[in-house]
Amino acid sequence: MILGIDYGDQNIGLALAEEKSIAVPYKIIKNNNLNQVLLELKEIIKEENIELLIIGMPYGLKGNENERTDITKEFISFLKNNLEIKIKIINEQFTSKLYIKMGLKDNLDKHSATAILDTYLEQNK
Repeated sequence: MILGIDYGDQNIGLALAEEKSIAVPYKIIKNNNLNQVLLELKEIIKEENIELLIIGMPYGLKGNENERTDITKEFISFLKNNLEIKIKIINEQFTSKLYIKMGLKDNLDKHSATAILDTYLEQNK
């Protein structure tokens, strides 16, 4: 299984998919404390037999790095130092905006994670 992650300051959206499948929204975990987030992710990785993490990287409109990119890179470094699992990064430009335009406001974080994971799956068919 693959776990898609949309990292945010308050919430972390998660989505699941099997290789060569489609992503489905999974859950949202609160981002109150990185150590607590790590514990929750370890539990999910074990329960769902996760073999790969796909994390969305929030580049700017022109593909440039910004404050959000730096924050997300720190999160990815934290995970790499504390988990023994393969991690891949994918450009997450416009994922949240896409769902907002579609009128979706509830559980936006896990839907954004779904879009991130679907993008990865599409690129790796």
